[in-house]
Amino acid sequence: MTTLAATAVLASGAMAMAPAAGAVGSSKCNSNFSNTDFDVLKSNASLRTGPSSNYSSKGHLAKYTKFYYYCEYTTKSTSWYYGKILTGAHKGTKGWVYAKYIGLRKP
Repeated sequence: MTTLAATAVLASGAMAMAPAAGAVGSSKCNSNFSNTDFDVLKSNASLRTGPSSNYSSKGHLAKYTKFYYYCEYTTKSTSWYYGKILTGAHKGTKGWVYAKYIGLRKP
């Protein structure tokens, strides 16, 4: 996992490091059902480091990219799925995708 931190130069010329916003894995999940293969149903859906648009994007996913679902984070107003990308440019990458963008492709 790559962690980034912000660096600032203080008035005295010294440098200060701000803590990085870390990625959130399955520890954020509050709901789980059997592991399932889904499809990304929206072009350019963001793959994120955590379950919110406030988390960094790891990249964008093409429509019909295969997504292996592990678990989800759900509140009264939103749901995010955590899983692993199985196809495409981000194959093998784990991350979060907004649940409304994930589903089963209709034949």
